[in-house]
Amino acid sequence: MGGEAMASAEQTTEADESTPPDGESLSRDTVFQTLSNRRRRRALRYLIQHRNDETVRMRDLSEWIAAEENGVSRGQVTYKQRKRVYTSLYQSHLPALHRDGIVDYDRARGTVSLTPVATEFDTYLETTSENDRSWSTYWLGLGVTAVTVSVVALLGVVPALSRTSHLLAVAISLALFASAVVFASVGGRDSS
Repeated sequence: MGGEAMASAEQTTEADESTPPDGESLSRDTVFQTLSNRRRRRALRYLIQHRNDETVRMRDLSEWIAAEENGVSRGQVTYKQRKRVYTSLYQSHLPALHRDGIVDYDRARGTVSLTPVATEFDTYLETTSENDRSWSTYWLGLGVTAVTVSVVALLGVVPALSRTSHLLAVAISLALFASAVVFASVGGRDSS
């Protein structure tokens, strides 16, 4: 009986150490351990996309993950596929995310929601709505524009570019830098 109490105390201490106190962030190990599992990444991605909802039903979460894993629409997910995901979420993944303070998981109601500390995963799981531009898309556009202008200037395709290529390259670089600053300050704000 003494061994059981000791094991229980060790588990409580472990859980208390992994849950960050209010206002603190997760350890790097916790972040990377969480992100190392594909199913947890998918669960976090879905929860981040539904951040405005108070809670998400486990059924919806498991159905979405099953659809992602099987490359089908949510309507095409079979009972067996959904149940397999649901069981692993119920038994393993959501309790671990809850223990680490990343989600609030109500096992009895079958609901889950993000905690404020979950914003630490936004950078890693860059999720954008259809109307938002992601940083990767933005920087790709800047890179393509810069390369195109450089190639056109080098080849002399546009005579004006080849005559003033140095001045133009500096002007374009400054314009690209200014647009990146504007994008970061206006478009990159958290809308919540």
